[in-house]
Amino acid sequence: SNTIGQQQQPMDCTDGVPYHEQLSLLNMECSEEDLFTIAGYDFNWRRVGRRLHQKVDDIDREESSEGDKREKMLLEWKKTKTRDATYQELVKVLRDIENNATADRVEELERKRKPQGPANVTAMASKDASSEQNG
Repeated sequence: SNTIGQQQQPMDCTDGVPYHEQLSLLNMECSEEDLFTIAGYDFNWRRVGRRLHQKVDDIDREESSEGDKREKMLLEWKKTKTRDATYQELVKVLRDIENNATADRVEELERKRKPQGPANVTAMASKDASSEQNG
């Protein structure tokens, strides 16, 4: 039987969070609720879908409205990629096709989802953000 992969320790969100686990928090899976929201944003779902390795032609046949196509593509992506269906992956693809406006909105959704961890992690993150804006 396949026991590999079942021995992962539950993640502890305490002050002693190791750095690599803080990083994995940065790679959050998209919530389904947010995918419905993102489906309402303006982006070329075919180009995004291809880059996310989704079957865009099938989706095109199955759904009639552009909004439904975007929704179906995003939900299929989450279903097929699960752990890899992260906000950052979507942001990366949107930036690849130079849709920075939508990428920014996806990052905004991700920020709202972030668990408020130890104060120093939160402070570090906001310090980084403000230095980026000023620099």
